[in-house]
Order: sequence, then structure tokens, then C-alpha cells
Amino acid sequence: MREEWERGAGAVGPVGPSVPIFSSSASGDFGAAPPDGPQDGSERKIQCNKTDDDEEESRSESSERPTDSPESPPDPCPGVGDVPGDGATFLSCSDACSSKCPPPGMAPWVYVDFAPSEFNFVTIVEDDGEGKGGGWQEAGAELNFKRLTIPHKIKNWSCPLTIGMPLRTEIYGEIDADRATSLSEEITEDVANRMDYDLPQETFCDTFRKEADAAFKSKYKRLGARVTK
Repeated sequence: MREEWERGAGAVGPVGPSVPIFSSSASGDFGAAPPDGPQDGSERKIQCNKTDDDEEESRSESSERPTDSPESPPDPCPGVGDVPGDGATFLSCSDACSSKCPPPGMAPWVYVDFAPSEFNFVTIVEDDGEGKGGGWQEAGAELNFKRLTIPHKIKNWSCPLTIGMPLRTEIYGEIDADRATSLSEEITEDVANRMDYDLPQETFCDTFRKEADAAFKSKYKRLGARVTK
């Protein structure tokens, strides 16, 4: 360090305070080197001789290190599309889950999907081929129903029923097991969509069977199908 003195005009001695000037032999390097210890209360550590390979290895170790990730609690308000399974499901929502409810005009919402395998028709009386119709077939089924009140209550029950119809009729011709299954699935799904799911289980099943029997007689007047317990 050297000191330069400010000199007044015509003066021979120092007339002002000394001004320190720092210099370095390196071009463009002004000021002293940073201290080795902490600066401004921080504990910044300067790493030397660190290569790109070291950084890559550090990143790799960090990505492989397990981290604590608490599981998210299940959604107490599943959406309409979250209702799975075969059978018939009635969905209603509490105020707390109103955002997940069906749009206005669509509630209450009923999802119905009876599987064809529910209706396994077997021949009870063979068709002798005489007359305008003949034979008889039946399928015993136990259809599943569910009332789902979001976010808490789920009520499940099933309704046993027997569907019977001829093997051959004058109006509809021959009715094989596949056709009988298709007709039964159509009628029961239509009735399930119109049921009151607030009814007690026994009353619900009795009403369902009566409505299915009436639907067969109304839609397929001369089929001769019957729905019983």
C-alpha cells in the first residue's frame, strides 16, 4: 500500500488526510481477496476442484435417495365417473360434496348395467312344434342394487326374480336363449332406472318385479313373458 497526498496549489506539504489506495499485480483485479471465514453472518462454503462428474454423481444420489411423501387421504367425494361395478347404483350427494354431484336437472343419478350372464335361460318345456307357439324357458336371477350417498353411506341389496317366456310365439317367432337374455336385460335396466331407491329393501324388490312384469306386457304385448319371485 502506498499513500498519496493531496496537495494544495503551491503548497509544499500535505494539506489533507491520507487516502489509501489498494493495488494488485493482476490486471483487472481490484481490492483484496475475499476472506476465508464467514461473510455477513453467513456460512457459505466455497468448493474447489469440483468436476462435472462430481455434480452428475451428486444429482444421481439425490434422485435415488428416498424421500418422505405422506399418502394423500382418499377423496371423500368421488365423482360420478368413479362409481364402478355391475348392477344398479343410485347416487345422491350431500351439500359438502355438491361440486361432485350431477349437474342440475340430472340428479338423482342412476347408473344401471346388468350383465347378460345374470339371465341364464334354460328350457323348462320343449317346443313340440305344434300350434302357433310352444315351449317354455326360464332364467332365475339375483340382481344387485346399491344406494350411494356421498360422502358416507353405502347400502347394498339384491332382488331375486324369475323371468319366463315361450320358446316360440306367433308374433315374435322363435326365441332362443340369447334373444330371451337380451329382452330381459332391456326390460330390467329400463325399470331399474325408474325405481324409487328410498323404498325399504323388501318393498323395493316386490315393486321391481311387478314393474318388470308390467313392462314386458306393455312393450311386448303378445310375447307372453312373466316376471315372478
